[in-house]
Amino acid sequence: DFPQFEAAGALLPMPDAVSLCHTMLATGLSSPGAVAVLLRSALREPLIHVQDDSQELRLLKAIEMLIRVDFLYTQEQLPPEVTEYLALIRDLRFYDRELRRDTTLSYQLAFFLRKHGFPAKRKMLGPYALKVCDPEERINFEPVEERSWRFGMVEVPVARKKRHLEALGWRSIEVQATAWKGLDYDAKALYIRKLLKENELLTM
Repeated sequence: DFPQFEAAGALLPMPDAVSLCHTMLATGLSSPGAVAVLLRSALREPLIHVQDDSQELRLLKAIEMLIRVDFLYTQEQLPPEVTEYLALIRDLRFYDRELRRDTTLSYQLAFFLRKHGFPAKRKMLGPYALKVCDPEERINFEPVEERSWRFGMVEVPVARKKRHLEALGWRSIEVQATAWKGLDYDAKALYIRKLLKENELLTM
């Protein structure tokens, strides 16, 4: 029982508390009491000591997003100091180094989209790096790389990212590496035109 552990003074260090809280929420466990205890443990560490590209801040950003989008009941039950802490987390700058690391897919996707007038900018949104997006129109093209996920996951990260973006009013259009890599130059250009037309982003 987390509240009993807290009353006994058994508080986890900030990195452990953040990691456990994120794991719980990402797997669908959202007990308000447990979340409050873990985040109270985390907030003992001043945020000024947390680097803007750290794993702890990435997880805190993900926790804030999960609570705000997926666990409204939990959010309503949190004590004021934890709610204020999450508001600070939401406003903090987080930088994911992956934002500037292009893959073959993300680089080529941006190249072909720009040829059709799509800005293909980069932006951080909460814990998420958007490599090919239009921030003003809230449109994201998500390059989905080939990757195997751990068996039994409640929701794979790519699906969660898409769902969270859409909950925040974004359109997220996925481009699969498995489909992209087999196309030549002309086929890729046609693929992008078709994708833009299907999503009503190209009228010609």
